[in-house]
Amino acid sequence: MHKTLRRGFILLLMIPALAIIPACAKKTTTVEKQPSPAVDQADTDRQKELEAERKRKEAKQRLFQAAKRQFMSEDIYFKRGSYQLQPQARTILYRKANFLKDYPDVAVIIEGHTDERGTRETNIAFGDRRAGEVKSFLIREGIERKRLIPVSFGKERPVARGKTEADRAKNRRVHFVVKD
Repeated sequence: MHKTLRRGFILLLMIPALAIIPACAKKTTTVEKQPSPAVDQADTDRQKELEAERKRKEAKQRLFQAAKRQFMSEDIYFKRGSYQLQPQARTILYRKANFLKDYPDVAVIIEGHTDERGTRETNIAFGDRRAGEVKSFLIREGIERKRLIPVSFGKERPVARGKTEADRAKNRRVHFVVKD
């Protein structure tokens, strides 16, 4: 019994000691390094710059899209049997040349069209002369030849299907398509 008592007494003393030992163990704490205010400010400034740059690019893209729609919406019209540029056509072409100067990476398809009178071959040739005349004008205004692609559709793509002179006049045109 003495032995049992002794063991019990030893166990009784060991239990509090075991409870104290982990409390004495060295605790490691991690301290999160706080960024310095200068680094924080630099990050904030950089984010503001990036946001401003993104907004500038979006605004520039919106301006380009609006200018592109305007560029493609204005056609050049010709008198019957002619491929000579009229004064109004020259005014429009000066604006188109300025657009092409403002956007030097843009290439343009110059589509020549005619009304339905005449043979297919004659109309293709007339459409080609009209597109060529417009291309020559733009080259004289300083636009690179390789950015201008003339194509003739002749009477194949009319915008007006009527047989009146007004409808036919709408079909004697050069149309512009910005090549993507």
